[in-house]
Amino acid sequence: MTLEDAHAIQLLLAELEFPGVFAISVFFAIFKTYGIPSISKLLVATGQLSNSTTSSKRAADTGVIITEMVLNKPSSTRTIDAIARMNFLHDRYIRAGKIHNEDMLYTLSLFALEPIRWTERYEWRSLTDIEKCAMGLFWKDMGEVMHISYDLLQSSQFDWPDGLAWLEELEDWSVRYEKEHMVPASTNFQLAQATFDIALFNVPRILRRMTNNIVIGLLEPRLCTAMMLQRPPVVYGTILRLIVKLRKIALRHLCLPRPSFMSVKWFTASDPCTGRIHFERYIAQPWYIKPSFWARWGLKALVLRIVGGAVPGDPQYCPEGYRISELGPAELKGKGEEEMDATQSELRRRRQADLAGVSA
Repeated sequence: MTLEDAHAIQLLLAELEFPGVFAISVFFAIFKTYGIPSISKLLVATGQLSNSTTSSKRAADTGVIITEMVLNKPSSTRTIDAIARMNFLHDRYIRAGKIHNEDMLYTLSLFALEPIRWTERYEWRSLTDIEKCAMGLFWKDMGEVMHISYDLLQSSQFDWPDGLAWLEELEDWSVRYEKEHMVPASTNFQLAQATFDIALFNVPRILRRMTNNIVIGLLEPRLCTAMMLQRPPVVYGTILRLIVKLRKIALRHLCLPRPSFMSVKWFTASDPCTGRIHFERYIAQPWYIKPSFWARWGLKALVLRIVGGAVPGDPQYCPEGYRISELGPAELKGKGEEEMDATQSELRRRRQADLAGVSA
C-alpha cells in the first residue's frame, strides 16, 4: 500500500462513509490532549486562552491546519504548506524545551486512533484491517514529516511491516502513557472550560447545562478525573447509549450508502487571484466562512440569529478567508517564511522520492 493509497482510503472514510464521526473524533482527540498537564500548562501559558476571540481563533486555526494536512493529497501544495506551517508554529516551543517528543507522539496517536475508536463506538460498522492499515501508514508518515521520533516504540529500530503493526504498537504505548500522565491539574480544568465555552457558544443558555452533561458523558472516566469534571447523572449515559444503539440499527438496516455527490467538503479551492481559501462548515464561531446569501440567511443562519448565535459576515471572523501561511497567533502572522520554505523543499523532495519508488 502506498501513501497515496492510504490517503485515498482515509479520505473516503472522512468525506463519504463517516464524515460526522470522523470530524467529532478529531475535535475530541484535540480535547483529550488537554488532560495531560505538561500539554495544558504550555497552552495556558501562551495566553491564547485569555479571551473568547483568541481562544476560538486558536481552535479554528488548529482545525483548519489539520484539515488541510489530512484531506488534501500528500503531495499537494496545500498539504505541504500546512505541514510547514504546523512545524513552524511548534518549532520555537520545541527548541525552548517546552514541547516534549512524548507529548507530540501522544497527540499523534490520538489523531490516528480516535477516529477508529469513535467509529467502533458510534457507527454501524467498525473499520476493517485494511482501513486501519491505511490510517496507520498515513499517520506514521505524518509523524515523520513533523519530526516526531518513534524511539519510544519498541520496534522503532527494526521498523514495522505495515501501517497496522505500527498502529497497534502505538496504541499500546499511548494507553500506557495515558495511565501514567493523564492526572488532575488546574490547567486541565481551565482548558476544558475554555473549550466548552467555544463548543457551546451557539447553544441557548437554557439548554447549556443539559448539553454540557451530554458532552461530558462522551468522555472517558480517566479524562473526566484529569479535567476535574463532575460526571453527569446516570440517566444521560442511559439515554445516550439508547440513541447510539437505535442509530446503528437504522443506519445498518434502513439507510442506503451515501452517494459520492453527497460527500462532505470542508473547504473551497484557493482563489486564483487572492490565494485565499474559505472553510465551509462550522459548529461555533464562523471563522473563515464566506458570507454568501445562504450562509447568512439559510436555515442554520436563521436558527442562529434566533438564539443569538454568530453568523458569517462579522469582520472579526475573517470572512475574506485564510492563507495557510497566515494561520496561527496574531503576532506570528506574516512570519516564518524562511523556515516554511526549508520545510516545503524537504517535503517536496520526500514526495518525489516516494513517487519514484512507486514507479520503479
